[in-house]
Amino acid sequence: MMRLKLFCLFLGFICGYFMISWTPEVTPFRFTNFITEFIFNPLKSFLAMMSFLLGFLANAVLIRTVIEEIVFFFSRREVRLRELIVSCGVVVNFYFLFQMNVILTGLFLMFSLVYGMMSVDLQRKRKFKNNL
Repeated sequence: MMRLKLFCLFLGFICGYFMISWTPEVTPFRFTNFITEFIFNPLKSFLAMMSFLLGFLANAVLIRTVIEEIVFFFSRREVRLRELIVSCGVVVNFYFLFQMNVILTGLFLMFSLVYGMMSVDLQRKRKFKNNL
C-alpha cells in the first residue's frame, strides 16, 4: 500500500505539471480563442485531458486516505501513520502546482477533493479496497 501511495504522489504531481504545460494559455482569456487552441492542437489537447484525468484520480486516492486516517484517529481506531504522512504530501504537490498556474490547479484541486470525498470508505473489514 505504501508504494501505491508514493506512486500516486509522484503521478499526481507529474500529471498536474503536464496538464498545466500542455493546456493552451490564452491571454486575455476568451472562450472562443481557448476552444480554437484546443481544436488546432489535438495531440496536446488530448494529452492535457488525459493528464488531468490520471492526475486528479491519483490525488483523489491520497485525499481519501488523509480523510479516512483523520476520521480513524478521532474515532480512536487503528491509524496507519506512515500512509497518512505520505498522503499529506498531496498538499506539497498542490502548493508547487499553484505556483505554476492558479486557475488550472484550482480546477484540479476541486475535482480531486470531490472525487476523494465521494470515495471515502470508513469500514476496514474489506480485504480488497478499491483504490480508485
